[in-house]
Amino acid sequence: MHALRHVHGLLVPRGTLVDLHPVAESTVESEGRVLGVIPEPEFVERDLPNAEAALEQAIAEGLYALEADARFVFLRHFDTAEELRTTNDVDLSAVEPLWTEIRAAAPPFVVRDDVVLRRLRALPAGRTR
Repeated sequence: MHALRHVHGLLVPRGTLVDLHPVAESTVESEGRVLGVIPEPEFVERDLPNAEAALEQAIAEGLYALEADARFVFLRHFDTAEELRTTNDVDLSAVEPLWTEIRAAAPPFVVRDDVVLRRLRALPAGRTR
């Protein structure tokens, strides 16, 4: 919540804040088949719920008005298993059996991220719409 208050103070009056973040763990695919989920338990159990709660609180306190909310899929493409392994935040080679599935599958690979994009309007502090 502290970050949302800080950003609110930096925006011009009635300025726009764009929030973009994943809403679930990423999946890895090859040839249209899901090979597995890239595990990020800290993100799912702590970071995502905290971010959503902070945003809801900022809206409830009248700092922002939600103007738009869209969900979409963001696809990242990788030509090799090694490229996929070295460009992710999680060390996939340490995640068995996912890494085994990736190495056995035919490239290219697709990492699918479900994301939410929100446009928020900064309101004068303490006011609602």
